[in-house]
Amino acid sequence: MSKKMQNFIFPGMALIASFYASIIFAIGAIVGYIITEIYCKKLLKTGRVRMLIFNLKGWEIHLHHWILGILVIFGAYLLNILYFLPIIFLGAIGGLIFHDIHTDKKWRKATNKAWYHIIYKNPR
Repeated sequence: MSKKMQNFIFPGMALIASFYASIIFAIGAIVGYIITEIYCKKLLKTGRVRMLIFNLKGWEIHLHHWILGILVIFGAYLLNILYFLPIIFLGAIGGLIFHDIHTDKKWRKATNKAWYHIIYKNPR
């Protein structure tokens, strides 16, 4: 194979692999967002599942689903299995994280708290 041909083929292969990984990640993110939206509408808003809120000495700690997604990624990193997770799974976790941040306005109207409020004074 000539040098000119190598300069054309190898960058092209890298570009195709990058495009493929980006598409798979995007599909996972879209699926993760949709599944999280359905979960919130069917289970959280109907009261079948309660939000993860812990009371601790007059303070409430709310584990948003963006925190749970980051904890999954961080845990996979600590266990050194992050590189073995499928790209679509990482995209789905990204969709879950994006859902909480994107739907902040809806949640703020109901509770008067922003997506980044994790610990706040218990009103009781």
